[in-house]
Amino acid sequence: YVGNEAVFSIPFTTAAEAPGLQSALGGNYLTPVLYFNSAGIIADNVFASPTSTDARKALVITNVTGQKLLNKFKKNGAPFTDYVPVIRYAEVILNYAEAAAQNDNLPLARTLLAAVRNRSDATYIFTTGVTTKAELIATILNERRIELVGEGFRTPDLLRRVQTLPGKTGNAGVAPEVLPTASNYVWAIPSNELAYNKLAPK
Repeated sequence: YVGNEAVFSIPFTTAAEAPGLQSALGGNYLTPVLYFNSAGIIADNVFASPTSTDARKALVITNVTGQKLLNKFKKNGAPFTDYVPVIRYAEVILNYAEAAAQNDNLPLARTLLAAVRNRSDATYIFTTGVTTKAELIATILNERRIELVGEGFRTPDLLRRVQTLPGKTGNAGVAPEVLPTASNYVWAIPSNELAYNKLAPK
């Protein structure tokens, strides 16, 4: 990911640097190894509404079998020389918006939220979900899901806010929801770490 919003990216520019298929973003999202759950974020009007004028709508495409794929990382053939985004300016602005809302500066939070949305849809005005603190935070978190889709933020966002990991149903099977009180809510310490670090709790 390059451009005036790229704060920090990991470049894969030569065949020697490039990841293998299973590690490449384009290989996972476009081959496809992974495809969208139709009940997930792509059900949002940004992606699903036929009248959406949001430029990010083009990030979701449909293949010949009807699967919805992420078209954000387009280099889906070897040697997968794509950039991996780590920090983008839009994420920083959404972080700021969430922090402002948490600290009861709702006007600033609304301004920052609109700044992110209006980059991709200049005419959009938030008419709902921005009145109360709780509503505004929920809208900001949803905007994070839209803006940062495919970049690995969804689960960490749920974990840091101690929210339930939602269940999913798809062709591959069913994954039940995971409550914050469940033993598998926090990621387990890797077995290699437990083997070498005898002081690690088990």
